[in-house]
Amino acid sequence: GYLLLVMFDEETEALARELGQKIALPPAKLRKHIDSKITTTKLGNEAGIKSAPNTMGRARSFRQLMALAGKARLGKDLVVQTPYGDSGRTTFFIKTEDDWRKNADILGKEQLKVMRRINHLPGTLEAVATRHGTLVGPMQTDITGFAEVTPYKGGWCGNDVFTGGFDKERAAVQKMARKLGDRLYRAGYKGAFCMDFLIDTDT
Repeated sequence: GYLLLVMFDEETEALARELGQKIALPPAKLRKHIDSKITTTKLGNEAGIKSAPNTMGRARSFRQLMALAGKARLGKDLVVQTPYGDSGRTTFFIKTEDDWRKNADILGKEQLKVMRRINHLPGTLEAVATRHGTLVGPMQTDITGFAEVTPYKGGWCGNDVFTGGFDKERAAVQKMARKLGDRLYRAGYKGAFCMDFLIDTDT
């Protein structure tokens, strides 16, 4: 038989083997590698998918962060992410040295993805990478910050299927998801994944 799990690790895989079951998703080791925002951004770049303006690197201080951002012409209003984390827990909004100082112990130790802060509509697409190509589900928008359904302030807490408008954008993000799925498949990833997207509301 097959098991379909949202979250699992090597211990789960060992338990499944003991029970004579298979997990109908790529191995935990591969999933963890690809789940890194740094790795995923690189794979997206290789697939020709446009990301929010960004750069990647390390910074031990606010000054080093601003130098990294300045070199990439990202401005001074930044969104900074560490490689792993969900529900917005490892996404930081940094404009001032005080913003940096609040989270310096985390940011100073990690490889960082540094982005220009943009006004946007966030969402996701669920898809499946297969040998026949990538099958893509409907466009969904993020639901964030509702205390009733997330313990994290400002955290992601679900998706809503988006049915009206944004026809041009819908076609664009579905095309991106297919390209990303095809690239993931070449990296050995076979099965379900979600691709987050941002629609720039200024443009």
